[in-house]
Amino acid sequence: MTEPFVWTPARSAMSDKFTGLLDRLVTQHGVTELAMEGFDAFMQATGDGVVLLTEEPDKVAESWDLTVILPDLLAAIGTALRAGVLRPEAARLLQPRFGIKRMPALLFLRDGEYVGVIEGLRDWSELVAECRAMLQQPVSRAPSIGIAVMTVNASDCH
Repeated sequence: MTEPFVWTPARSAMSDKFTGLLDRLVTQHGVTELAMEGFDAFMQATGDGVVLLTEEPDKVAESWDLTVILPDLLAAIGTALRAGVLRPEAARLLQPRFGIKRMPALLFLRDGEYVGVIEGLRDWSELVAECRAMLQQPVSRAPSIGIAVMTVNASDCH
């Protein structure tokens, strides 16, 4: 039996260059590259952390922009913040766990707990202010995307 044919669109030049941009974020700026296997260890580390969740720039152009400005954003925040990045495939898998609806996203963590998320891109001053505000927020429960529950009328049961 042969496998069914599944068509996958070719990656654009922008998506191919995005891979190199993410590589530079790791090698030149010291951002930790995370995969699903390493995410929990990063989350459990002591102190404040932020993870950039990306999407292919063909789908969401803001991913390119936020990746480019992340080093400057980290410098503008002015704290020793652990920074990680998840490539699109892993980021998509993590979205439901934290209720993230829009990519790219900055996921803030502290001492193994969820703090909050900034979805999408903002004007520079607004983004810096929101990031600084995240560092002042207490930890909370992640607004994960729940599982739909069907309700059954008790009179229908026998």
